[in-house]
Amino acid sequence: MNAKKWTISFIAIILACILAIMSINYFYDPYKYFSAQHGDDYTMDEDDYLRELKAEHIKYYGDQYDAYLICGSKGGAVKPSKLKELDGYNYYNCWVLSGNFPDYLAYAKYIVENTNAKKILLQISSSELYELSREDKGTIYEVPAVLSGESKFIEVIQMLMKNPKITYDELTAGATANDPNLESGERNLQHYYDFQSKDLDAYYKYVMDDSKSLYRYFTKKAKGLEEISLQCLAILREIKALCDENDVELQVYFASLFEPQIIKYDGDAFYSFMEEVVMLMDEGEKSSGVWNFNTYNKVALCPYNYYNAAHFYYEIADLMVDTMAGKECPYEGFGQYLTRENIGKVIKERKKSYNELKEYYEKNQTLPFEGYDSKYNVVKGSKYFSKN
Repeated sequence: MNAKKWTISFIAIILACILAIMSINYFYDPYKYFSAQHGDDYTMDEDDYLRELKAEHIKYYGDQYDAYLICGSKGGAVKPSKLKELDGYNYYNCWVLSGNFPDYLAYAKYIVENTNAKKILLQISSSELYELSREDKGTIYEVPAVLSGESKFIEVIQMLMKNPKITYDELTAGATANDPNLESGERNLQHYYDFQSKDLDAYYKYVMDDSKSLYRYFTKKAKGLEEISLQCLAILREIKALCDENDVELQVYFASLFEPQIIKYDGDAFYSFMEEVVMLMDEGEKSSGVWNFNTYNKVALCPYNYYNAAHFYYEIADLMVDTMAGKECPYEGFGQYLTRENIGKVIKERKKSYNELKEYYEKNQTLPFEGYDSKYNVVKGSKYFSKN
């Protein structure tokens, strides 16, 4: 065979390999990128490219919504049907796995510039202060082209050319999907409710074991939080300016955390960040306070209210919404309305609560957790529990 034929054969083999890789990635669609187009695939779960699905959903269905919840995975438990009680708006929940402020800005820009949104509700989970960007975690953490403004064509080619080993690994592992994302955007938590209702002891052990590693933050805080918090604040200023300029209401709140998680994020960097958020939201013509559910309270000491060390159930989300809507909260200390007038006092009291909890831990090597039958178990008797 002469050189010309060898060259043609070689090129043909290369093209065939490329075509095979592209076909595998398109038809198997390991990230569900292609099924996310048009924003109407409600079978996707947290292991898929939800950032793309939610962006596409807003693109094609944005005319159905008046307002949007922007948040990380903790906010996945917040139901748009419940949020409507705040102001009568139809909400879409834009939660994404490991959310961060660059994500929040990207969604806010797209929403403000491409929809008729009247309001953006921003949930801050505290975990944003640990990593400014999540894109190095993998494909599903990247900001999609529809939000970033980068080339959609290049993005499609990149998705078609992903390493087929990912598909092979998924097929051979036989991985089972979690419950899929719901149509209005919230996270489907049914399998967590099922776990708690079917084996309470195993559930308790799971949540508590998941939390034990967080006690080390009593003595050792992560480095670089101050710098990251300043960058997050700069991005929040962009979001607020964007909303102000386009007559879109911006409301901010800090989400409820299981008490071991509060320990992880607590400290001078977080106190400064919280104070600056309050000051920012309480300035200008459209000033407002900030609701804070990241507090030391007995609801946060009940492990049955959280389906792991980092995330709360629907009932906790409902309790936050009820409190923000003006309903009297039956649990002392669960929520605080922060303003520039009271933020200094709140932080002073918070430091005191933190030091008291630390002293308790040093003496008992645990925290004063609430039991299953405690009145602070908000989830007990949930309508979502399996009926055995």
